[in-house]
Amino acid sequence: MTRAFVEDFRRRRSQVRRYLSVVAKADRETKAGGGRPVDLTRLHVLRAGTFLILYNLIEASARGALDGVHDTMIGQRVGFAGLSPSLRREVVKGFRRKKNPDDHVLLKDIPIDFVAMSLDADHQFSGNVDARLVRKIAGTYGFSHYTDESRTRDGADLLTIKDVRNDLAHGLKTYDEIGRNYSARALLEISVRSLAYIEAILENVDDYLEASGYLAVGQSPLP
Repeated sequence: MTRAFVEDFRRRRSQVRRYLSVVAKADRETKAGGGRPVDLTRLHVLRAGTFLILYNLIEASARGALDGVHDTMIGQRVGFAGLSPSLRREVVKGFRRKKNPDDHVLLKDIPIDFVAMSLDADHQFSGNVDARLVRKIAGTYGFSHYTDESRTRDGADLLTIKDVRNDLAHGLKTYDEIGRNYSARALLEISVRSLAYIEAILENVDDYLEASGYLAVGQSPLP
């Protein structure tokens, strides 16, 4: 069975590919039309928009994968003592972040409910997802962050995507400025590498879940 976060990634990847085909078509039409100013402006906006749709995929995929891990742990009713040491620390940090006596008084099965209420993917992501953050989360949860560097550049393009997206989102640069700096070919190359990286990370997370990598040594998942 294909996990939900993998299916979501594939849907979003198809959207990115369709968008890139629009950018490539606009690029060809602009060149054929002699590069009129109005056509160039449209092309630049389309090029810059590539970073928005790519970042949307990256953050949504990362959040979906982490939610998938949390859902699996909660579904298997893994208690605090059953988690790996690094995940125990993450649960404690999450509990402290959310501390609210009115909520905690409702806990019934404390070892299990403590884990369920403390896990939260949203606080990890706020327009800041790049390969460095992926590696940090991988270290905390215990899944591999290694990919085929010849195809992915080890996620180096995610930093460019994040920075450009934030420049656009905060109004630090215009779509025209960004679009002038990246050709359709360059955007395609960035997209191919970043999509390959995210796909590889999701495969690593899938392997991690299959192996119940969130459990402490010697623990076995519930049947």
